[in-house]
Amino acid sequence: MKFYSAVIIESIHPNDQSVIVIFEGDKRKQHFEVHCKFNPYQHKLRKWDVWHFKIRWESEIFIDKKTNKKSYFTHLKCDEAIPIHQAGNGK
Repeated sequence: MKFYSAVIIESIHPNDQSVIVIFEGDKRKQHFEVHCKFNPYQHKLRKWDVWHFKIRWESEIFIDKKTNKKSYFTHLKCDEAIPIHQAGNGK
């Protein structure tokens, strides 16, 4: 697994298990949901913070029972995160 730097762009609430981020260097500024193995609120991840996320990719295939058509989904999973810059902390 590899670490990716990203800015958290949406507020995090106590029961959230994911964060919405923009990865540094992404010229298109795409928004991605990263599912966390830990509670991001308890780990003090906050909007506008920059963190390194240890990301693994998981694939899911959904097959429509009526049409037998396949839909493919990619999930970004985070097992570990390290703060780079936390807004308001001066870090």
